[in-house]
Amino acid sequence: MGQLCCFPFSRDEEKISKKPIGILDLLNEALRRERMRLKSKVKQIKELLLKPETQAKIRRELLEGRSLNSSDQGSDVDFSTALT
Repeated sequence: MGQLCCFPFSRDEEKISKKPIGILDLLNEALRRERMRLKSKVKQIKELLLKPETQAKIRRELLEGRSLNSSDQGSDVDFSTALT
């Protein structure tokens, strides 16, 4: 059969000319996707920690923990600067 004007290569030749995907390429792509997923999670956590209601809740819990620890162990650690 003759070739058509819009298909300069046969289908087999086209497949051969494309760069094959190697194991390292697959691993690198998987690692890139995992990094992007983790970066997205870190961004979500940062946004959550910046919310005033979250900061207030953390401060309350730290102050409650400090009062419990100071009565048990006599600790003088200042937790109020942890989020500032």
